Amino acid sequence: ASWPGINVPCPPPSERRTNRIQQAILFCATGIRKYVTMIFASAISRLSFLAGASSSLGTLIARPNISNAATTTSISTSMTPGAMLEQQTPSIVTSFLSPNVRNAPQSSSALGDEEREAMISLASRIVRNSTVQYLNNDASLAGPLLRLAFHDAATREQWHGEDTSEKADTLNPKNGAFTGGPNGSVRYELEWSESRGLSKPLRVIDDIYGKVRGLDLSYADCIALAGAAAVEYAGGPHIAIKLGRVDSAVADDRKRRRILRMDTDRSVVDTTLPSPALDSDGLRLYFGALGLSEEELVALCGAHDLGRHVTLLNMPKDCLKNLTRTCLEEAPVMMPFVSEGPDTISNAYFKKLLKWYDRKVEMGEVAFIPTDVALVVDEGLRIHVQRYSRDEKAFFDNFLSAYQKLVDASATTNNRY
Repeated sequence: ASWPGINVPCPPPSERRTNRIQQAILFCATGIRKYVTMIFASAISRLSFLAGASSSLGTLIARPNISNAATTTSISTSMTPGAMLEQQTPSIVTSFLSPNVRNAPQSSSALGDEEREAMISLASRIVRNSTVQYLNNDASLAGPLLRLAFHDAATREQWHGEDTSEKADTLNPKNGAFTGGPNGSVRYELEWSESRGLSKPLRVIDDIYGKVRGLDLSYADCIALAGAAAVEYAGGPHIAIKLGRVDSAVADDRKRRRILRMDTDRSVVDTTLPSPALDSDGLRLYFGALGLSEEELVALCGAHDLGRHVTLLNMPKDCLKNLTRTCLEEAPVMMPFVSEGPDTISNAYFKKLLKWYDRKVEMGEVAFIPTDVALVVDEGLRIHVQRYSRDEKAFFDNFLSAYQKLVDASATTNNRY
């Protein structure tokens, strides 16, 4: 005899019973093994999703198809990471929450530490990937997004003495108090002359913040994350940052409480954003007050390798008669600071500075401002310019630490995202 449909000798009845029991055990064992493997793979996928193991935000990242008991969301494999995250946001968030919190209002006080960590990690990924989506459509946004992050953060001032105003943020009585960013106040500072050109990147942040509202991320967090994502998209380092900034409802002070100065007139630091006319002593004073070393301040100035500035070319006649903020925001022709690769960041900026110092630049090759050339006319700062012109990794390493010091000044989380 043989098994039905199989040309194999059929065993005696006693052996058949034994074989059936063995087959049943094998079947159960196989099913359990497959189930455990599936659970393990799902867990690894979720961890990878939250940790953001991909080194490039512009690369497609496989995402798990997560859904809760009440919602099933299907995702097309051809969708980009940002679009996938946008589509899945509600179901992904609820999948990480315990049942007793799932239907409660979404606030950090209602969540456990692990759930809040998962939510913050997810929200930071949404912001970064959404930024990449915008940059895929318009790479020229990288410079303005980085500039926006700087303007929001650099208004921070440490001072000693009493202040009863609502703007005072007393962190450590021994070290005095801090006022200013990074706190999202840049959106109320568009009338400042230093803030011209920031309306467009702010509209991007408005849209991205709408996607993560209620996920324990502040407007200031979105600005800092978008700036970091822009640097990486433009070819710079991946910059992980802390989160938990508190948003301000008013503009920061434009004038410093404590004026800094050395011997020269151009060293005077009396505004919370740096004057483009500062000399090397003024740069040391300004960035030193923000906690940056000389090599970090030179590296941060390397951001001028990225982006463009306003020109009067093809400007409407009405604007030439009355150059309003709107005219500057909507200037028809923008020129790069460094003509080569204005939408990428590299050490080319430092090479051009040295070329300018040697009087070898050609007309239209660069558009430096006084704070740029101050880096090479000062012997102490020129050492760092020369080093970065030879070693791009050193530039990126110090740019990373400078950006973190700048935007993390008011952050409250222990982890970086």
